[in-house]
Amino acid sequence: MSLKNEEITSLMELLSSRICHDLVSPVGAINNGLEFMEDMADDPEGRKEATNLIAHSATSAGARLMAFRLAYGSGAVDGNIKPEDIQKAFGTLIRADGKVRQSWDPFGPLGIPATSRAFCKILMGCLMMASDCLPKGGMVFVDAGNGAETLIKVEGTGATVRENVENALAGTLEISAVDPRLVHPYILGQSARTYGYSIALKEQSEGQITWSLTLAKNEN
Repeated sequence: MSLKNEEITSLMELLSSRICHDLVSPVGAINNGLEFMEDMADDPEGRKEATNLIAHSATSAGARLMAFRLAYGSGAVDGNIKPEDIQKAFGTLIRADGKVRQSWDPFGPLGIPATSRAFCKILMGCLMMASDCLPKGGMVFVDAGNGAETLIKVEGTGATVRENVENALAGTLEISAVDPRLVHPYILGQSARTYGYSIALKEQSEGQITWSLTLAKNEN
């Protein structure tokens, strides 16, 4: 499905809003920490507390920037980025919040060959989408499926696929209905199709969700 110029512009604006929204909190906390440090100039404990706040917020902001770079940028298209890099980046991203954890072997078989073009880029996007399915926290797993298929599984209390995420992922949702919450699956679906992948909800039960990432046979 080709997009009109105004639709592309709308997606760019929504994606920018999503990125800025996710960065405002940690960047704002860094500023608050600096102001707090100035106020606590004569209080060693207060300065230590402010330093810890700045360090935590800087790590969180850096992790989000790295995730956005891998999922939305071109850097993860070639073979320089490997599954272990994705696991590390995703681990840093979820560690800041502490509610979501991951358990998978980036050096083991993942179904889709790790050297496939843009695999790591799409995998990062899938992991971000998977974590959004865990509002109360939980575990994220990555396993090999059947043939050139990678499974991204989540387990956790209240695990859910939010309304219209599947339609956004498939590109069947009207652009006018896409909001900052849905722009990630929409962009992810578009990127996946561009590089010869497809992403679909494979299984869903109470507390468990499985996404299927497959690669077309003629792509490598």
